[in-house]
Amino acid sequence: MIGGPGLKKTFCAFIGLFLLVCAYTPLMADDTVHIVRKGDTLWDISSQYLETPWKWPLVWANNEDITNPHLIYPNDRVIISKQGEKVIITVVRTQEETEPAQAPETYTPEEIAQEEEKSIVISPKFSTFIYSPNILTGSGSVIKKHGLGDMATRNEMILIKSLSGLSPNSGITIVSKVSDVKNDNKIIGYLYKAVAIAKVEDFTRNIAKATITYSSQEIKPGDIVFDDLRPIEPMTVKISEPSMNNIGHIIDFYGGISSSSDLDISFADVGRNSGIEEGTLLSIYEETTIDGEDAVFRDYRGMILVLQSLDTSCMGLIIESNAQIRRGFLVIGAW
Repeated sequence: MIGGPGLKKTFCAFIGLFLLVCAYTPLMADDTVHIVRKGDTLWDISSQYLETPWKWPLVWANNEDITNPHLIYPNDRVIISKQGEKVIITVVRTQEETEPAQAPETYTPEEIAQEEEKSIVISPKFSTFIYSPNILTGSGSVIKKHGLGDMATRNEMILIKSLSGLSPNSGITIVSKVSDVKNDNKIIGYLYKAVAIAKVEDFTRNIAKATITYSSQEIKPGDIVFDDLRPIEPMTVKISEPSMNNIGHIIDFYGGISSSSDLDISFADVGRNSGIEEGTLLSIYEETTIDGEDAVFRDYRGMILVLQSLDTSCMGLIIESNAQIRRGFLVIGAW
């Protein structure tokens, strides 16, 4: 799960790998060869040769021969080459294993990836965001807290108005609207967050009484009720290589802030119509032009992991930044 800034935890999927069977692989003129030293990981190698360590899952996903992520060994050759737009990493084992296999040392700036799925697991802190092109209505809404006060939290009861016929002991998810998502002050979508789980205790006519069994924030009148939403739990996102039809731009941030950085929710004006799906990695660039000169410079500023994609826009998590990310920055395919 991806957690707060500065965490370093085990990345199950990650690093090492052993592969190839050949003792020799022919090299092309523009291939890069890295001789593995003790302590090297695929994370380190991706960081050194591919601008950012976050590209290693794509490298792995694009190499079907890499089936078992274990150690790479000292003196192994890691060959970095390009086939069209894809970066291919080939590991050629040394003839002699000079050291016995050890448990792999794995690191990540955030949380874990699932080995067998070549994917990253996103914590509920982020997986509970819902990006919708329309205003959500769900199967009902919270009327009020059952008892004194306006706000309700865990182990307290709420009253719900619903036309879907909620049955006693059924589970429901409560969703709160967070903000409008805008592009140049025009609303293009709506951001929601699943904030609580409740159990229906009783249902009379169109009114249900429910006990809150989990909440990440206080429940208020008007919050939306769903009886068919996926559970509040970590979300597995399979890393994918984008094939974008056009360059996009950063258009908004969660909370309406003017700039953003690591582990912030951001929005871009490219979506499914541009080949962007859940799990896509997008690189962020700042473009600089010189007045009166035919010169344009692009400087890498970070990377977004797409969590949800609509037709013409997407919501993502900034997983890497080397500067403050601002509206108008370019987003392009990670490769």
